[in-house]
Amino acid sequence: MKYLRAMMLGAALMACSVTWATAQVGVGVQLGLGDDRDERQAYREGYRQGRWDAEHRRRADADDNRWRESDDRRAYRQGYSRGYNEVSSYRNDRDWDDGYGQNTARQYGYQDGYNNGLRDRQTGHSFRPTHGESYEDADHGYDRRLGDKRYYKQAYREAYTNGYERGYNSGGWYRR
Repeated sequence: MKYLRAMMLGAALMACSVTWATAQVGVGVQLGLGDDRDERQAYREGYRQGRWDAEHRRRADADDNRWRESDDRRAYRQGYSRGYNEVSSYRNDRDWDDGYGQNTARQYGYQDGYNNGLRDRQTGHSFRPTHGESYEDADHGYDRRLGDKRYYKQAYREAYTNGYERGYNSGGWYRR
């Protein structure tokens, strides 16, 4: 009998602690603690609107919402930011990693660098791969359909310096 009462008390305490822990997780989600996925309607609405804006390439505006309460406005902004960022990062990665934008940037960058390196060598200039408009602008051949311009410029400049080095080192020495 003594053991039975102890087991019943232990089981009751365990059930209470599990119920309490589960309730705390629910409160944390509603208050925006821990995981940033919120089950409230304001969060879901913000998430949907953020995804829609990003898919249609609209400027992000998480403050444009109908919610009055500060915690609902905060939940909307969190959902909006998450939805917008998910689509934006996927779109940029997809557009950039498919090779089309990267290959275009590398082709133009390498060719421009090679030509400029060859010309600098032939005209007696010192080795200067990061000087000049082509390297600074780094947008020759860029089209907005190729994705994020920052990634394009980065790939262009990397290829440009490689092409410049090849052109400079392969060209003969010519004096004018």
